[in-house]
Amino acid sequence: MITFLPYGRRVEARRGEKILEAALEAGIRIRSLCGGRGLCGRCRVIVRGGGENLSPPSETEKRTLSKDELSEGFRLACQTEIAGLGDIVVEIPFESQPYKQRLLTGGLERSVQLKPAVRRVVVEVRKPTLKNVESDVDLLLEALEREVGNRPRVGYEALKRVSSAIREGEWTVSVVLWMDREIISIEPGRPRKGLYGLAVDVGTTKLAAFLVDLESGETVATASDMNPQISYGEDVISRISYTLEGEGNLEKLRRAVTEGINRLLREACEAAGVEPSMVYDMTVVGNTAMHHIFLGIPPRYVSLSPYPPVVRSPVDVKAKELGVELNVGAYVHALPVIAGFVGADAVADILATGIHEEEATSLLIDIGTNTEIVLGCRDELTACSCASGPAFEGAHITHGMRAVEGAIERIWIDPETLEPVYKTIGDVEPRGICGSAIIDAVAEMLKAGIIGADGTFRRDLEAPNIRREGGTVEFVVAPKEETSTGRDIVITQRDLREVQLAKAAIYTGTSILMRRMGIKPRDVEKAFIAGAFGNYVDPENAQIIGMYPEIPLERVRFVGNTAGSGARMALLSTDVRKLAAEVAGRVRYLELGADPDFQSEFLKATHLPHMEPERFPNVMRILKKVRKADLRKRA
Repeated sequence: MITFLPYGRRVEARRGEKILEAALEAGIRIRSLCGGRGLCGRCRVIVRGGGENLSPPSETEKRTLSKDELSEGFRLACQTEIAGLGDIVVEIPFESQPYKQRLLTGGLERSVQLKPAVRRVVVEVRKPTLKNVESDVDLLLEALEREVGNRPRVGYEALKRVSSAIREGEWTVSVVLWMDREIISIEPGRPRKGLYGLAVDVGTTKLAAFLVDLESGETVATASDMNPQISYGEDVISRISYTLEGEGNLEKLRRAVTEGINRLLREACEAAGVEPSMVYDMTVVGNTAMHHIFLGIPPRYVSLSPYPPVVRSPVDVKAKELGVELNVGAYVHALPVIAGFVGADAVADILATGIHEEEATSLLIDIGTNTEIVLGCRDELTACSCASGPAFEGAHITHGMRAVEGAIERIWIDPETLEPVYKTIGDVEPRGICGSAIIDAVAEMLKAGIIGADGTFRRDLEAPNIRREGGTVEFVVAPKEETSTGRDIVITQRDLREVQLAKAAIYTGTSILMRRMGIKPRDVEKAFIAGAFGNYVDPENAQIIGMYPEIPLERVRFVGNTAGSGARMALLSTDVRKLAAEVAGRVRYLELGADPDFQSEFLKATHLPHMEPERFPNVMRILKKVRKADLRKRA
């Protein structure tokens, strides 16, 4: 028996089962970004009792946890097995508990003519007589035909309510139609309830939901959270691999994300004073793997060359079949995907930014664990995808964390004293560093001369905030006296490497796409940088580290969560849904892994800003100017 603190929940556990597995089965969430592979070190727990019933620390735990931490009872939940059947008490410390991220749910969104897939029609139903006894359904459809011009089919859930609704409403009923083809709900009398829809962006790392009034077009509430699937793997490949490791694993992932969506649905409905039964429609976007897993479609071949999706076209399925707790008759509309690694979220990005209608050459980069890049104009659009990883979302960084209260979100470094100044979310004591500050830190360290173009710490530089111990070097952003954790918050050499790899992936994808299309950075007239944390990033610092080509900054626009915006547009208009299918069909896909220049381009892009400085002339001028001023001050 395991007791999990601080929840006080007791669960049965099997011999040989990992603590992480026992927690997940009990509905207790523990942070685990690597899918239980012992790579991220985020699933730390403290054994408060019954340690003799657990396996001894593994070599992975000995590498990840210090001797002091091991002596204090710290273990990795993904590595620790149940070895005996006695009572065990495990505490999940705050840093290992899931927490709310400050996700940017809003984004650039184009206005659309309101034409939702559902509408409500009030009809007067003729009473049957002894001389002409007709079925209640026939009488209802007769009345509807007078109003809408056709006889829709009656959905099963609505069918069960037809007779009672007609009589309770004294032969007046309110009918909700889907696409004017199916009655999905019937209510007695004239409408007393609203008509709402839910748009959902299923990201690899996060979920965002938007509750929309389908009669006014207004977004009445938003909600966001981490994607619960992250406990099974941090990226799409690890999750696809998980579905192949055992029968029932696909359903575990599908159920996890569905439960996450239901939590957001309830949260948004509560905020707006709306019952979930009043939500009659839903649109969903996500990369191709997330799209398939949510729909319960095996994604096996998405990860195998030539990486085909199972389906590209839009999918409509009853919410009840997926376990989404909308009105029992509601449908879920999944937008179309483009390719195996460019999904419905990229289609939504295109719709929200309007680059499919632009005469000017435009670039769209949606930064996430999986980054999608689209380049072109209304005559030609080409897309690619790169595995940029979760470094910009705080993962794989020593003190990285999500954008929650206590996260350092901005960093500046005095070029003369090399002392950092930082700002935290909520202006409270710092607990870690989130993505926007990680970008700041690397750019500021580069400008201050703390690191070189190869991303390594300068050996000849001495400063109070630069610490060298045991052959390692780290930069102290916040000393332990200032933090809420009682530990120094630092940027290590390994952290710098993680950022270099992430930004190199994004730059390489953009650079190869430009080269294959014969487009130079100066030819790009509009650049849209999207993503759930996009508006919090300093665009100059992002360019200084070489995250994207040197496009004039006045042409660069950080547009927020455009995937969510595109999902809302499709929720509001069936014309947008038709357009989405048309746009997805004409976007050409470029597979980066098959490009002969990929490896060499990627290696060059790991430098800051690039191994070929002539690609960043303005950035190099900024760096030279800052360093000359620094040398004058030090002289």
